[in-house]
Amino acid sequence: MLLRAVLGAVTGAVAGFGFLSTMTLMIRYCDGGPSRTGCGEVLLLIPLQFLLWVAVAGMLVVAGFRFLRQRHGGWVVGIAPVLWVVLVYAASYAIHEYLDLYQAERGPALMVAVVITACVAYAIAALGAGRAPRC
Repeated sequence: MLLRAVLGAVTGAVAGFGFLSTMTLMIRYCDGGPSRTGCGEVLLLIPLQFLLWVAVAGMLVVAGFRFLRQRHGGWVVGIAPVLWVVLVYAASYAIHEYLDLYQAERGPALMVAVVITACVAYAIAALGAGRAPRC
């Protein structure tokens, strides 16, 4: 049980940091000036980058579950991204409504929230979906 939680948290950290770093790199690329191509579609690339990192996390979860000889790794792959999105929206709402932060302070708080919610979502999904095989 503890190994599943650790596997979920590590996978969530990989997915969260990966998503955050690709978004940061894309924003830095687009701040270079008007000659940069593809910067008008940055909002359209957010779901694609999210799906990319969900796929990477899914491969890590399935490989980890096979290594730990656990079943139902596919359930984690389906449950965790939905839970991640719900937790990010809840954290974003809490940051904007209940924390007394300046606008410049909200960005780093949201970045931390993306990574932490990914870790929590994958850990909860791994705890809820996996179980020991009956041999």
